[in-house]
Amino acid sequence: MEINKKRFRDFDSYMKLKFNKKIIKLPLDGGFTCPNRDGRLSSDGCIFCSESGSGEWTYGKKSLHNQIVYQKARLSKAGRDEAYLAYFQNFTNTYGPIDKLRKIYYGVLEEENIIGLAIATRADCLNDEVLDLLEELSKKTFLIVELGMQSVNDRTLKLINRGYDHGDFDSGIRKLHTRKIKTLVHLIIGLPYENIDDYKKAINYINEIRPWGIKIHNLYIEKDTRLEKFYRDNDLSYDMTEDFYVDTIVEILTHLDKDIVINRLTGDGLRDAIAYPSRAKNKGKILTKIDKMLKEKDLRQGDLWKEN
Repeated sequence: MEINKKRFRDFDSYMKLKFNKKIIKLPLDGGFTCPNRDGRLSSDGCIFCSESGSGEWTYGKKSLHNQIVYQKARLSKAGRDEAYLAYFQNFTNTYGPIDKLRKIYYGVLEEENIIGLAIATRADCLNDEVLDLLEELSKKTFLIVELGMQSVNDRTLKLINRGYDHGDFDSGIRKLHTRKIKTLVHLIIGLPYENIDDYKKAINYINEIRPWGIKIHNLYIEKDTRLEKFYRDNDLSYDMTEDFYVDTIVEILTHLDKDIVINRLTGDGLRDAIAYPSRAKNKGKILTKIDKMLKEKDLRQGDLWKEN
């Protein structure tokens, strides 16, 4: 089987080696909401989150079976040996009655060629019942729990209205690790007022807690959002250049624990919804520049990482 010749531990190669076939994530809308949306914490949500709860690539409020059929048809390639990971992507997918969660999770596992689950949630939505269910699932199937860390800077977390501080995040992810559940953390590069020192601090923390994986997102501004209004009202300019972003990603990769699986190095919102920067509409170009810089400088993930 052909494996990607990346200079970092990429998700696609990891899954091919584990399952001996191509594994495709199917983005699904589980019909959840969020405590940062329904009034429990806030009605506004995180400042960067879209109206779809970051579920632009889901198929909307269809049945989960129909969503799976649709996504398979959209993402599969004829003649390729492949299977699927059911990815509950938008809003908070552990926020609801435990019986509902159990029915949804186990229901999709009965669908054809579904080899596991990826569940996106918040670190403050992991009560004991939820943790018990996730631990049960992790013993029966391939499970990843994705947590939106975004930053380790509490000033930034307050600004983006995440609804809980870094200490709460740390507590949540450690509870998952105690139960030996694979975790994946999301980090955003380019949040207002942050700089390279903030990103280094985040990577030091990630190396300390050692999640299974990481997703790195470039901040982009969507039209008619609270984030766009924030930039306008505070007379801020979006000044993170493409070269700075590529340099930052290479810096992060070289300092990152070599065993952490890289699931994403840049975001990919809907082209028509992005106000700026325009480079966020060309994910492929950014990834190519990252690969090129790593090759030209003969750098790999973990080259500058020192194990504690």
